[in-house]
Amino acid sequence: MSQKNLEGLKCWNEINVTTRNTAKLHKINWTIENVSTAIGTKIIGPEFYLEVNCLFSINTELSNSNHYVTLVNKSDTTIKIQRDVTFLDCDGKVIHHHSMGAVFTLYGNSYETILNAVCQKSQITSLKDDKLIIQCLLKVEGRITTQVNFFKSEMESRGNLIDDWKKMYNNPIDSDLTLQIGDKIIHTHKIVLIARSAYFRRMFQTEMKEQAENTVVVTDVLYPTMQKLVEFLYSGCFPESQDNDVQEIFDLYIAADKYDVVDLRALCGERLLSSATAGNVCQILQLAQRHGDEELKIRAMDFIFFKFDVIENSNAWKTFISSEAALTSEVLNFCFKRFKYTF
Repeated sequence: MSQKNLEGLKCWNEINVTTRNTAKLHKINWTIENVSTAIGTKIIGPEFYLEVNCLFSINTELSNSNHYVTLVNKSDTTIKIQRDVTFLDCDGKVIHHHSMGAVFTLYGNSYETILNAVCQKSQITSLKDDKLIIQCLLKVEGRITTQVNFFKSEMESRGNLIDDWKKMYNNPIDSDLTLQIGDKIIHTHKIVLIARSAYFRRMFQTEMKEQAENTVVVTDVLYPTMQKLVEFLYSGCFPESQDNDVQEIFDLYIAADKYDVVDLRALCGERLLSSATAGNVCQILQLAQRHGDEELKIRAMDFIFFKFDVIENSNAWKTFISSEAALTSEVLNFCFKRFKYTF
């Protein structure tokens, strides 16, 4: 069939197949106090999510000779897992360790015993401060996700919606709020800023000079960065940079954090990680530490772990360890544990 004939067809649906081969590592630390009084009893542990809508919990039972740890799937989702279980005292001393075995399948609304250890009762009853720490590393295997029958008309409608919102960005027509950055301005709409940013929502819930004058003066964010942030509020699309300047992404991450635009901050974190090198990963780690971004911090430390043979000889690492003693210690401890559990 010729290209001309193909263009004449009206294709109303498309089939999209997305394959993701991802594996996520979850770390759970469960501290049991007064553990000597719990011998012979079943202890219900914490609940947590391994995937969206995939609720799990950990239970344990300590007997005179055997100690059990059970992983409970409280959802309808079937999931494939590897596990690594360690018993520690309050000083981090290992009492018992069970390294990752083969992948096992845990069906919905079922449970699996992930540790059946032979331990002496005295090991538990003589613990310092009478505390036992159960540390679980759970590696969730990747999945294949398939999406089918997306109507082209619906996809086009969504695209048109984004395009229409983009037209409203920095458009003085019906604008009721101006952001002033130096001698430059950005025309905005309060309803958009309130809906998309918790920072602006809190601002306009209080009586402020800016609310009366319909002008907000921005002094701590540069104009190009504020442009990108506001554009994202209107479109939901990551603002692409022509030269892919990593520093611009750093600046945008900081602005997204300040203005409480959570999804933009997460996208900036993803872009930074995809651009991570031996020369800038320490800067990414410091950024995550300053802004309390635990996910970005762990993934930056993961990068350092896998590239440590290159990073340790870099000038950036030498500068980092001389100025960030506490964070360096945390990174090295993380790498040591990852090495212990991986190899």
